[in-house]
Amino acid sequence: MQRRGVQAIVAFGATTLADPDLTYVVGGQLARGGIYFKRAGSSPLLLVSNLDLGSARKAGGVRRIQTFSQWGIEKLAAKYGGRDKALPRLIANVLKKERVKRKVVLAGRNDLASGTDLVGRLKRLGVKVIGEQSPTILEVARETKTQHEMDELRHVGRKTSSVVNAVFETLRNLKRKRGHLQLGKERATVGSVKRLISVKLAEEGVTAPEGTIFAIGPSGADPHNSGIPSQEIKEGKLIVFDIFPQAESGYWCDLTRTFVVGRADAKSRRLYDTVFEAQSECLGMLRQGTTGEEAMLKACEVIERRGYRTIREIFQGKAKSIPSGFNHSLGHGVGLTIGERPYLGFLSKEPLKKRQVVTVEPGIYFPGYGGVRIEDTVAITSRGVDPLAHVEKELELA
Repeated sequence: MQRRGVQAIVAFGATTLADPDLTYVVGGQLARGGIYFKRAGSSPLLLVSNLDLGSARKAGGVRRIQTFSQWGIEKLAAKYGGRDKALPRLIANVLKKERVKRKVVLAGRNDLASGTDLVGRLKRLGVKVIGEQSPTILEVARETKTQHEMDELRHVGRKTSSVVNAVFETLRNLKRKRGHLQLGKERATVGSVKRLISVKLAEEGVTAPEGTIFAIGPSGADPHNSGIPSQEIKEGKLIVFDIFPQAESGYWCDLTRTFVVGRADAKSRRLYDTVFEAQSECLGMLRQGTTGEEAMLKACEVIERRGYRTIREIFQGKAKSIPSGFNHSLGHGVGLTIGERPYLGFLSKEPLKKRQVVTVEPGIYFPGYGGVRIEDTVAITSRGVDPLAHVEKELELA
């Protein structure tokens, strides 16, 4: 805050759900959200509803917690014609009491129209609200994980591992009946496997708000194709299984394995071995001080050495697109979202830091045939990386 000349941050939202900035500063989940005030050099203040006072104390991110009622929200709403019109006056009152006189940053994921209206009203009340370009102060703060955050990420990583290992065990033991693989009393399809995944997620107490990818054969050539529910599981066909669960705490894990049920053909094995080698070399070089650009370059070098195309051709100006090959970045940050700073790509020139958490996920895709992607979520350390989920990498489930 001091480096950017910001005197105060105000983070707010109607709920912490899907609001990583508010979840981060609060330290946990609040069903009805709240307003967080932080003046540079002073302890933060959190305002919540009377109903959420206990939850806010349990979250533990802020010690100074008060209610909206203590700040007269009811009287302000009655005087100025509703809660929405009272909110900017309440914020202005708190900032005045906290001796904030200059640059204030607003944070939290909120509706753009209502946010613009709030900024206008605050400015008319004398609050000097300023904007921020990404990375914002809170985005930068969220990049490096605290010990509490690392514990939460390991927790969801263990649960993710348990789900994937249970699914693999089931797939290894599929019965065969009249030329078809059976899952229980029905044919094994993408849909039936996804139902199994949902059960296992529920048993572990985690959810998949953005779904799960389980794509077989040509469907796997599209990196984010979630899979065709009616498609049967066929022996020898590549399957991309990308799972990204979220724990109740709000923290995520992201893990991908590619495999076949039964035996793989030579083309699938060569694809798999290439991606495995690329990921292994990248994992081996990542540590504090390495840049995302250097890791991305290493992945491309390995894949190109094996004769496959990579997105580097586009960055070099040699192609506008590549129809097959490694066509995306190497990874991204994971925490209260599954797509945050830092990133591993050709535009990622900043050195990585200890306690940053990233995915490492090279992939190769061939339209009409299939794809291979292997992904792990890892913590950056001074000596290397620390995987947060543990699932064996094996091409053949037999």
